[in-house]
Amino acid sequence: MNAWITLIPLLLLIAAQDILTGVFGAPSIVATMIASRAMTPYRAILLSTLAQLIGPLLFGVAVAAAVGKDVVHSTGISTLMLCAALTSTVFWMVFAWYLKIPSSSTHALIGGLVGAVLAGLGPSAIQGGGLLKMILSLTLTAPLGIVGGFLVARLCYWLARASTPKVNHAFNRGQLITAVFLGFAVGSNNAQNAMGITTLGLVVAGFITKFEVPHWVIIGSAVCLALGNLIGGMRLMKSMGAQFFQVRPLHGFSAELSSTLIIIASSLIGGDVSTTHVTSMSIIGAGAAERISMVRWGFVQRVLWTWVLTIPVTALIAAVIYVAFHTLLR
Repeated sequence: MNAWITLIPLLLLIAAQDILTGVFGAPSIVATMIASRAMTPYRAILLSTLAQLIGPLLFGVAVAAAVGKDVVHSTGISTLMLCAALTSTVFWMVFAWYLKIPSSSTHALIGGLVGAVLAGLGPSAIQGGGLLKMILSLTLTAPLGIVGGFLVARLCYWLARASTPKVNHAFNRGQLITAVFLGFAVGSNNAQNAMGITTLGLVVAGFITKFEVPHWVIIGSAVCLALGNLIGGMRLMKSMGAQFFQVRPLHGFSAELSSTLIIIASSLIGGDVSTTHVTSMSIIGAGAAERISMVRWGFVQRVLWTWVLTIPVTALIAAVIYVAFHTLLR
């Protein structure tokens, strides 16, 4: 009974984090479709919701294992530490949502986890190699988005060099396909963050003896992510598309294809990524392929500042929360 008392708050926080991740993930999938008029907002949201519900079932749990096993040692960790990490994550995501900043739930979760465990157990509880791999994956995939978006857009320009304006209809139809696969990719990668923390919590609470993601955890993570996508995607939609530049069908197709390839490849090899940042940078790359001046660099600068600050800020918040509650509950 005591184990359940400590586990229930953690599961509620994980559900909140997963739902909010769906809120942030929705613009990543549908913003370019809507900005380029490939699909109406409501149909785009429905399509992305279904894709994110199915995506977590498709590409394994390598990212979940990386989050739950490779960043911190499970020995000595308490559910209070995990609750502090999730509280910090949820706080930062709501704060960023309020300011309409396309922040990264993945950065926030990793920062919160590291901060809470450092405060409770010290540096010895952190797996340096696993954390470094995680940070490298988060850092390198966003610039890859710029390169990928740029290269795919340049290829599309070359292929369509002799075409009439009707080629835009072909790119819009192509976006329907790339958007579905992007939804699968984003759903798979994002839901695995919740899977990893949930499974780590089950190990810490003694409900399971080794790190194996239960089927109910996979399904629950997928449902929460899809629910968040459904109820919250409209809020950040304009900031992900129109504030970068005026998105046309070719840009949307290029950004979606680039993002899909990067995120799926990362999911298969266990590399956690910020899907928000990968898709954002892919949009930038696609716009820059036509003309550098098209990109609204002021908004891009805000995204990059958020990218840099999220992990240290959420780590500090989680550490303060853990120390405060640990002191009160003595």
